[in-house]
Amino acid sequence: MARFKKIAIIGVGLIGGSIGLAIKKRRLAKEVIGVFRREKTLEKALTHKAIDKATMFIADGVSKADLIIAASPVRSIPKIIKEAAKHAKKGAMITDVGSTKGWIVNEVEKIFSDLRHISFIGSHPMAGSEHAGVEFARADLLESAPCIVTRTARTNKAALKEIVAFWSALGAKVKVMSPPAHDKSVSLISHLPHIAAFGLAGAVPVKELAYAAEGFKDTTRVASSDPKLWADIFLTNKKEILKAGQAFEKYYKQILKAISEGDYSKTVNLLKKAKAKRDKLIYEK
Repeated sequence: MARFKKIAIIGVGLIGGSIGLAIKKRRLAKEVIGVFRREKTLEKALTHKAIDKATMFIADGVSKADLIIAASPVRSIPKIIKEAAKHAKKGAMITDVGSTKGWIVNEVEKIFSDLRHISFIGSHPMAGSEHAGVEFARADLLESAPCIVTRTARTNKAALKEIVAFWSALGAKVKVMSPPAHDKSVSLISHLPHIAAFGLAGAVPVKELAYAAEGFKDTTRVASSDPKLWADIFLTNKKEILKAGQAFEKYYKQILKAISEGDYSKTVNLLKKAKAKRDKLIYEK
């Protein structure tokens, strides 16, 4: 049985499209409508059946929607939510999928300071790939994926419960935390790895790439991600990313120091500690 009569997704790319496909597959809504900036993307989403209906106007898309999901790049989310809130019905819930939460939640709560008829809950489904576009969307993308939902002093408890249930119904593993706690965590496990991948890909001379094998390709896979999207993320979580970068630099320099000193035992020990962490992540689930 459908949990919602109508869900509106603003921005139907890889994540928005995957959410739409998952909602339809699990029959969580009677109708899924997508809101687009470009007609070409709109047509692709309809072709891939990620949505039931489409529009290029936020007011039309969110009208009568029980749940509104902002699935656009980070910096655009507060502006989009502000526009959606103007046309949302009483009792509607709004969430987002942004990879930064402190900045987004702070900006949106400013907008919602005078609004009592709708609720906002920040979300971050941690799923995706280096590819962008609705053509890469998958109905199973969120299955078993972590999804962080944020809570503040102003959070509506009933809406929080509904949003947690929504992501859980899509197969995600939901964790509730504060926006600052989210930003600290993802700076280390998501944002820093992207910076490292971009840094490695950028540092290697082009002439050497002719010899690059699977190890280099695996390590730099996410460097094929959208640069504009990730610049948005990096710049809106600057404080925590800089801290994460310092932690990485410290360990990286320890390895280089052990190598420069020709210290075999120390080098092995540092590599073993890193290997143990990764092995625990991969093999001890």
